[in-house]
Amino acid sequence: MAAHRIQGLLFVLLGAVSLFDSWRITETIRPTTNFDGIGPDRYLAILSALMIVLGLSLALRPMTSAGAGDWSDLRRWPLPDFLIVAIVLALFVFAIPIIGFSFSCLLFFSVLYRFLGKMSWPRTVIYAVLTTVAIYVIFIYFADMSLPKSFLGV
Repeated sequence: MAAHRIQGLLFVLLGAVSLFDSWRITETIRPTTNFDGIGPDRYLAILSALMIVLGLSLALRPMTSAGAGDWSDLRRWPLPDFLIVAIVLALFVFAIPIIGFSFSCLLFFSVLYRFLGKMSWPRTVIYAVLTTVAIYVIFIYFADMSLPKSFLGV
């Protein structure tokens, strides 16, 4: 099976689980909580539907000659890349309570962009800062959510 089909089906599965969770929030938490007009359940439902649609489009698209490169077959995926992502993700999760979400996010994306993207350090830092700022703006200003801070309150 081609890698893009497995990735697409994984996105559909994650989207379906998230959609179920948004329904759970709507049924069990919304009646007893004071959410804004949209609330986390509806944000999650929108993102879940988007994941399902994009996952289906990825899984159902035909294989092209451009897709016949190194990433078209799961057996060609380099194991060290999986290990880097798993280790960096675990460090990211454990670092959030210590150094806060924003700084952890900056370090997380810096490491991933540097080692998986094979970019220069200046370009890596620029992309990591832009990604971190975008996530911050989306969650703080558009979604009106707070992000975890470190034990120092930063």
